Amino acid sequence: MESIVEWLSSHALPCFHKQLFGFSCPMCGFQRGIILLLQGDVWGSIVCFPPLAAWFLTLLACIVLFATKKMTKRIGWIIVWVNLAVFLFNWVYQNVAF
Repeated sequence: MESIVEWLSSHALPCFHKQLFGFSCPMCGFQRGIILLLQGDVWGSIVCFPPLAAWFLTLLACIVLFATKKMTKRIGWIIVWVNLAVFLFNWVYQNVAF
């Protein structure tokens, strides 16, 4: 596992959107967040790319809801909108705070 993390760290791509336009793209921090998560630094991963935590919580919630047969269309849409809100908030925060 260590060699995969090292390879990913040394081959991480720069954000072309940020280089071209001068502000963060919606996915800025995703690669670093995944690498930190693979290294076991959960808090660093959340700080680097907060939507990653929301995605994992969503995955867990969907698995539980499907397993218990309580997933409805309304719950699905609520999950989608909450994830989009977290994603949008993160993108605005990245571009305003930094």
